[in-house]
Amino acid sequence: MELFANEWTQFIAAPSQGLQGLHAHFNRHRYERHSHDYFVIGTMDVGASKIGLGSGSVIAPAGSAMIVNPGDAHDGSVYSEQGYTYSMLYVQPWVVDGIAHELELNTGHSLCFTSPILSDPDIVARLQTLHRTLFQSQDHLALEVLLIDALKPLLSRYSTRRFTPQEESREPRIAKVRDLIHASFASPLTTEDMALASGLSRVRLNQLFRAAYGLSLHAYLNRVRMDSARQMLRTGLPAADVATAVGLFDQSHLIRRFKGCFGITPAQFVNAHFSNIQYGRR
Repeated sequence: MELFANEWTQFIAAPSQGLQGLHAHFNRHRYERHSHDYFVIGTMDVGASKIGLGSGSVIAPAGSAMIVNPGDAHDGSVYSEQGYTYSMLYVQPWVVDGIAHELELNTGHSLCFTSPILSDPDIVARLQTLHRTLFQSQDHLALEVLLIDALKPLLSRYSTRRFTPQEESREPRIAKVRDLIHASFASPLTTEDMALASGLSRVRLNQLFRAAYGLSLHAYLNRVRMDSARQMLRTGLPAADVATAVGLFDQSHLIRRFKGCFGITPAQFVNAHFSNIQYGRR
């Protein structure tokens, strides 16, 4: 995935706060089908995007707030002629669970948000203030206060208990394929390998796998590879070595896949964890 003309991205990480931020403008970029292990929460500032979520899609217009729960498969594309500019926050579940516990909302259960698109000016304003502070200030106390200030009303108004099927309750043959992907993601896995492991036809396997995990076999494999790539990049391993270690052809292949999932390049991701805001522009 490349940055097309007039597209730009800014990325920042605050690991101790369980928070990352993306500020970007896209006019052609498309996010591949993927999912995250953290909450994606933000605002659409200019233009509009189309978000494929589950088996349907929603439109995020300017002035709206957007939320994707951990594990929810989604993609994204431009929906307006001028493209779109948005301000996103990537929030670790432990942050959300901690605030929910203070509000006595989770009562031992993880929470999720009930709607991917919110028309709530108060929530939008709070999220924009938090996002702006993340990029402009190194004051951790101010950031923590604003994070709580944004998430408390969001949780109070729009959250519910999350039902997550236990792994053992899933179709055992599908869980076996999932385990194979996690164990062998660096190998050149094929659908035939996975079908053989499950004892199912390739077509049936992909249908059942998508129903269980929200992603196709290929998209799930890519997610595991990209999650592993992030972990390796944080250790300082060169991107070219990371690409090989996660089973990709070369560094350019890693860049395309990484940007398709996260909207930024591996270099931006690495630099944000060792310095400050990282920019990309074309």
